[in-house]
Amino acid sequence: MNYHLSDRGRRALDGLYSAIGNINGVANVHRKFALDPTSEQRLEDMQREEIAFLERINIIPVRDLIGQVIGLGVEDFIAKRTSEANLPRKPEYPGKLDDREYRLYDTEFDTKLPWQIIDAWSKFPDFAQRYSRQVAISIGLSRISIGWHGVTAAAQSNPVANPNGEDMNIGWLQKLRLERPDHVMGRALDGGTGTATGAAAPVYIGKNAAIADGDYKNLDALAYDLIAGLPSWARSSTEHVVIVSQDLVDEKYFPMINRPLSDTIDGGRAISDQVTYDIVKSAKQLGGRPAVVVPKFPDGTMAVTPLSNLSIYYQEGSRRRYIRDEPENKASLVDYNSVNEGYVLESTDFMAMAENITFGDRE
Repeated sequence: MNYHLSDRGRRALDGLYSAIGNINGVANVHRKFALDPTSEQRLEDMQREEIAFLERINIIPVRDLIGQVIGLGVEDFIAKRTSEANLPRKPEYPGKLDDREYRLYDTEFDTKLPWQIIDAWSKFPDFAQRYSRQVAISIGLSRISIGWHGVTAAAQSNPVANPNGEDMNIGWLQKLRLERPDHVMGRALDGGTGTATGAAAPVYIGKNAAIADGDYKNLDALAYDLIAGLPSWARSSTEHVVIVSQDLVDEKYFPMINRPLSDTIDGGRAISDQVTYDIVKSAKQLGGRPAVVVPKFPDGTMAVTPLSNLSIYYQEGSRRRYIRDEPENKASLVDYNSVNEGYVLESTDFMAMAENITFGDRE
């Protein structure tokens, strides 16, 4: 049965078109247009306001699709004195440039809003703002999911086979597997490449586990070992947190897990909306560092890193958008968004991870 948009819904939709056009300085939002720099920054700011994790990492505009990792957020020593005989002074870059490359890929964040929903929302005078907020949250959570789960950038993605964006881009964990395999536990080395992309090699957590066999009596011991494996200059950083997947922790570390399941938005997998959108920090520590749960982090995984070591680079001026009615698309408002972006570890020295973590003793 065909659904017809109400007059009130049509006025709300026209107001949305007008608002988007005014912000971006375009008369017709139904053709592809580049986002105005101010509008582009507003989208980034909105995502950060709604999702605390994005506020804690770096989101950096860059000019080129391929370039050198910026290395900001990485501690480095720049203090010096210069005697009169050795002038002029030589300033240092306040980061770390080590000839590592970033690469950006075109990413589509297309959404649709059925006319029934538009009619339901059209009673709110801030319809355009509500819609923009929902799109910003969806884009932000999608970016985070790709950051944790992405392993490759396929020419044609398959969201059915890869529901977490595994084929959308090369994310942070995969960067570590490829660039610093000696900082990865729980996965065998690939014989051909020497990267930590081989078969799963589970790390066991159990009270009778033998550390000599690569297993640990508790999560604390594993976190200490990950930190101990970092270079000394990175190990001493006070910015490290231990990111741990929700399935590994219990009320001993995160009392808010006891919140009612009715608060969840995904069938009980998340603790609450706060875990979906926010960073949840435990009152306790792991390995002497703050323990946190972050959105979309994969099960059975622990990572030690400063959050400032994680970056998303996007190509400035690459955002494209157009928005229009598509009655043929099941009576929907369709909003096409795209941007060139990629995921970066500012320094692999400052990150270590363990995956395929399993409770129990190794046989």
